Amino acid sequence: MDLNTLALRVKVKNHREHPRVIKNIIVKVKHPQFGDIVSLEAWRISRAHCADSFLEIMDEDMDEMHQFSVTLFDKYGNVRPHLVGSSYRSGTGCWGLEMNSGELLYIIDMNVTEPHRGKGVGTWTLLQFLSSKHVQTDDTVVCWPTPVGVRDKDVWKTMMVRQIAFFRKNHFRRIGRTGFFGYSPKSDHPSRSIPLDGDVGALDDNFSTNSTNPEDQQRQFPLHSAIVNDKTANVASTIQVAHDRDPASIHKPDDMGFTPLFVAVANMNLVATQKLLAYDLRADLENAVNAEGVTPLERLEDTMRSGREFAEMFGVWKGYSEDELTMQHLLKRAMDQPIDANITDVAKYGCTCNKCAGGWLSPRMRFRLETDAVFWADSMPLNFDMFTKGRPADPSAISMMDNPSDFIPPALYPNFYLSFYKGYCEVLRAIYNLLTTTDEVLSATGVMRFLEPTRSTEFFFQKGGRIEYAFDSITHCAQEQSPLGDDTFSETFGDYKDWVILPTCANDLEFQLVRTMIGLDRSQRWGPYHDSYRGGGYGY
Repeated sequence: MDLNTLALRVKVKNHREHPRVIKNIIVKVKHPQFGDIVSLEAWRISRAHCADSFLEIMDEDMDEMHQFSVTLFDKYGNVRPHLVGSSYRSGTGCWGLEMNSGELLYIIDMNVTEPHRGKGVGTWTLLQFLSSKHVQTDDTVVCWPTPVGVRDKDVWKTMMVRQIAFFRKNHFRRIGRTGFFGYSPKSDHPSRSIPLDGDVGALDDNFSTNSTNPEDQQRQFPLHSAIVNDKTANVASTIQVAHDRDPASIHKPDDMGFTPLFVAVANMNLVATQKLLAYDLRADLENAVNAEGVTPLERLEDTMRSGREFAEMFGVWKGYSEDELTMQHLLKRAMDQPIDANITDVAKYGCTCNKCAGGWLSPRMRFRLETDAVFWADSMPLNFDMFTKGRPADPSAISMMDNPSDFIPPALYPNFYLSFYKGYCEVLRAIYNLLTTTDEVLSATGVMRFLEPTRSTEFFFQKGGRIEYAFDSITHCAQEQSPLGDDTFSETFGDYKDWVILPTCANDLEFQLVRTMIGLDRSQRWGPYHDSYRGGGYGY
């Protein structure tokens, strides 16, 4: 086929629900005689507009995008650490933190009509797309070679091998040991130095996936089945009997490489885990030769992470469970890793600095919120002369001068008098005082202790005002000014001594966790309520 006769058309559409985040790119290739012979569809994804909702946004349309996002990235859109480190799961190690830069492009579908396959038109189309303006130098292009709608396993496997070979031929290399392949436009990217036969396989390539019949599993691996199905005290006796009969049985992996300890941890069987750890299981604790490529502890922490992410996407995360933390404590102790004396208070909400108030409000998060609260408490009095005595003002007009006003629900606009506004200002001042003069968590009850019973505060609450509106304002604005937004906070306070000396923590950017803990229920509608909202900035 003469490739010079082909005509390529590209159409770009904004995603209906998330136009700032997702652009849908449709590529069509037309032959003068045969018409459209190749189609390619891809998403261009801007993580800069996702804040901490990357996984949630990716989950909304199709399961494939859910699998893509949770396998490779965290809720901020940053690549999973185990994929870019030096662990077994990182595969060739050719992918690194550069995946956090630029945009992501995900090839959803590519199809060459049957009579024209194997004639170079697929490669021509893909290369045209990869060299187009839609793929920039710092971007990463990802695909998942997986045949769709094929039931015959042998045919499916043959097709997948062919698809993988196609993308590898065009400089795609496996990301870690996942099923996903990545492409970098940079000719000197480490992935370009991996030869075709030097790329790695997927995690489960060396393990059987056919033994799905529970009866077969129980017959071949009775101890594994007992651990899965019995979480009572009886399972300890079952393990003891198996060990007495054959000491090697407590170490025996199943057809997926999972040892009894791994199965106990994966199924959150505390009784079985405690019993097994009474034996010498050092080798099993460090064993990652299985279809998931992880140790029992890594499996547990993956489960804890995914459980948290799921809860945050579809509801409210209430912290790690006592069973999860107890299991983590047992495994770390058995592996001689550092452990916390208190397994619940410190670790329940993922604190890593041991300084979080309540285990969730980190010193750096506290600083972000207090600076936002005091900025508006100091700035809002400058707007008092915008009010006319005896008449409510228009919050949308006031919000052009301050962000907190954009977090007052429209139902309260008839009550937006100067006294209401002053009371709101005093609430922000009380929040600042609580955060700076105590070590306690932020709460409506705590803020009330710092509020003077003035005429303005009484009017604010009598007319429907709530402390939560101020909470909504400062958390939203602080997030917009953080690295999850425009990062203007760093421009103002990046070198500020009181900020620099604060310890860092995994909770430093956990705005959704903080909002949940201070009573901002995700099932309710919160601000901002106007298109005029600008996202903030201190204006210093």
